[in-house]
Amino acid sequence: MIDYLAVMLVSVGVGLALLAFYLFFAPDESKRPTWGGAFLIIGLVLFFLALNIDLHWILPSSYNIAFGEPALLFATIYSVAGILLLMKQDLLGPAIIGFFAGIVPIVVGLRMMNMGMTSEPGLSGTGYILAGLGGMLTLPAIGYKNQKTIVYLAALVLIVAAVIFCYMGYGAFWSHLASFAKYAPK
Repeated sequence: MIDYLAVMLVSVGVGLALLAFYLFFAPDESKRPTWGGAFLIIGLVLFFLALNIDLHWILPSSYNIAFGEPALLFATIYSVAGILLLMKQDLLGPAIIGFFAGIVPIVVGLRMMNMGMTSEPGLSGTGYILAGLGGMLTLPAIGYKNQKTIVYLAALVLIVAAVIFCYMGYGAFWSHLASFAKYAPK
């Protein structure tokens, strides 16, 4: 079995960091298209990979649900955010959806910890929970962008989640290279 979970994890991490920087720098309308391209790249990469996981179940058991479904939701929100930013629009609509969608990774993270999923369930679950909280905090951070405390809190939560996802992704690259060292297509 070959999977591309490592690139998905790193993409989620990069996407979370991207959102943290976007909130922190609060670009004006003229700079939004630059950010839009970045959001769209992350969204499209994750959309196609997560859709394939959701349709074909390439991972063992419920890992397809834990990794595929939240990534597909994340990817769709990021793709739409990217398009809106390219059109110099704000992200209030995706932030509202992200608030409610943020509950999904919190539930998944708690369940991953409960079931002992992944080689590091505590770390994986924490990453998911923080990503969900970051998604939920994005709405007030965008809605009250003059309230720097909420913006900084949202950015901090997103950066910590990004570090966890990147750590998991880079670790997956490291271990998958060894696991598949003798793999040969049939």
